[in-house]
Amino acid sequence: MAKKLRVGIVGVGGIAQGCHIPGWQNVEDAEIVAAADIRKQALAAGGELAGIPKDRLYTDYNKMLREVEMDIVDVCTPNCVHKAPTMAAFKRGCHVIVEKPITTSVANAKQMIAAGKQARKLLMVAQSMRFGEDALIMKRWVDEGLVGDIYWGRASYLRPRGVPAWGTFISKELSAGGPAYDLAVHILDLCMWLMGHPEPVSVSANIYLEISNKPSLMTHNPKKFTVPDELAVGFIRFANGASLTLETSWAINSTQPNNGVFLAGTKGGIQNNPPTLVREEAGMLTDTTVQVSPDRGIASHHEEIRQFAEAIRKGKPSPVPGEQALITQRILDGIYKSSERGKEVKV
Repeated sequence: MAKKLRVGIVGVGGIAQGCHIPGWQNVEDAEIVAAADIRKQALAAGGELAGIPKDRLYTDYNKMLREVEMDIVDVCTPNCVHKAPTMAAFKRGCHVIVEKPITTSVANAKQMIAAGKQARKLLMVAQSMRFGEDALIMKRWVDEGLVGDIYWGRASYLRPRGVPAWGTFISKELSAGGPAYDLAVHILDLCMWLMGHPEPVSVSANIYLEISNKPSLMTHNPKKFTVPDELAVGFIRFANGASLTLETSWAINSTQPNNGVFLAGTKGGIQNNPPTLVREEAGMLTDTTVQVSPDRGIASHHEEIRQFAEAIRKGKPSPVPGEQALITQRILDGIYKSSERGKEVKV
């Protein structure tokens, strides 16, 4: 039997405890051997959940990398702390899976990608939305040619009152941005994946902060809200003539939450929630929904981790390579630049 993949986790807060640790525990040929976090309480809780001996729990990830032999480092730190542990892990010869967004700037993303290539190790960005049942159904329709060439899309991820009241989300120092980095990154990645990763050329966008930094019925502390936005809206142009509209919020005066993706193609249109294919059949415009799917009940975070482990074992490419995340990061950077400058910007 092959030796188990040894995994170390950097950052063992909510996303690690709720998704990544259970995901690795679901992979038979992998074991979590160490963890690091500057927060001792989170480290103790995460270590207990993962079954890590206390002498393998570290408040300094560099010390963990020096003292523990590992094959994989799973980076679950706040957005602004993705780059440093990723670079350190590559330097120690480890594969890396890092939470979304890959980082908070195009320049950092390029350095992380280059470090992985130099180390000849895989870099995967944890874009979990790709691995859910709805996304996999839509991808099957695209791959079967039922949608044709996608020329326009609409991506919407709106929360009426959903500012995170836990973690580091609302701290600019640690997260850099608001729902654009937290939510838009998910639907952008999903759309880009389904569209075949067209080359973006420009972004026109606005960001707004009108509600979340004031007292309200929301449970977060508005005095600690330092990120620049609660709502981002944008329009992206691609080199192939396609375009995408985007809207994402943590707080907005709307009737209900919305997590919707719609893509229009030359042969059909597809949307999630529920997955639906719209096309002409027998002289009629019809809606096709799914009764039974082979991906039914799939756990997206478990699946992304399983596929990463499989890629390492079998010498396959990264399921979500850094180069694809770089395209998304260019758009995210463009959203903030366009809003700041008040005009469309090249990306």
